[in-house]
Amino acid sequence: MNKRIFTREEIQKMYDGLASSYDLSMFFFKIAGFKVDTYRKKAIQNLHLEPGDTVVDLGCGTGLNFSLLQEKVGAEGKIIGVDLSVKMLEQAESQANKKGWDNIELLQSDMAEFQIPDDTDGVLSTMAITMSPEYDQIIQKIATTLEKGKRLSIFELQKPNGWPEWLVKLMVKLLSPYGTRYEHTQRTPCNSIEKYFSGVSLQYQYFGSVCIAYGVS
Repeated sequence: MNKRIFTREEIQKMYDGLASSYDLSMFFFKIAGFKVDTYRKKAIQNLHLEPGDTVVDLGCGTGLNFSLLQEKVGAEGKIIGVDLSVKMLEQAESQANKKGWDNIELLQSDMAEFQIPDDTDGVLSTMAITMSPEYDQIIQKIATTLEKGKRLSIFELQKPNGWPEWLVKLMVKLLSPYGTRYEHTQRTPCNSIEKYFSGVSLQYQYFGSVCIAYGVS
């Protein structure tokens, strides 16, 4: 098994290549019983957003969260989508244009280098923050940046307790086209939320391989 973690440049190139077919690939997750839309919706509900709010979507990809976020913040709100891949952002921009959403700002950046705006009401990340080796520092920075009472909410894959090693390695292999390597199973962003936030909630799905977590600053 190739255990090497890709560099930032390699990840960017990989997701540039996946951009045009990424949304379609989510269909295969659903066939396997992976309720990705339900997990996204729950993570967004956990933000407790209101009309007019500003929300940051870290690792926004093609903008799969945007429709649900629009329902929460409305036309008077703002969505800031951040992603490393230019091609993924182009797909997100195309979606926004088709839907007539003019309250979306798209920024190409490594999430570890992105500075959360002071007026942010919530930060979301779905199946993205674990890909960064600086995930713990990112979560800590969000906790210190958000105003008191604001939330970070994530939906992430994780190594389930009690799974046999062969099954963990099989899961890693199946996810390898998305840059997943065995080292990613050692990353625990949900634990980082527990470390840096208060009012934390952790919910586990799909036999413990999915963690939906939020924390209040």
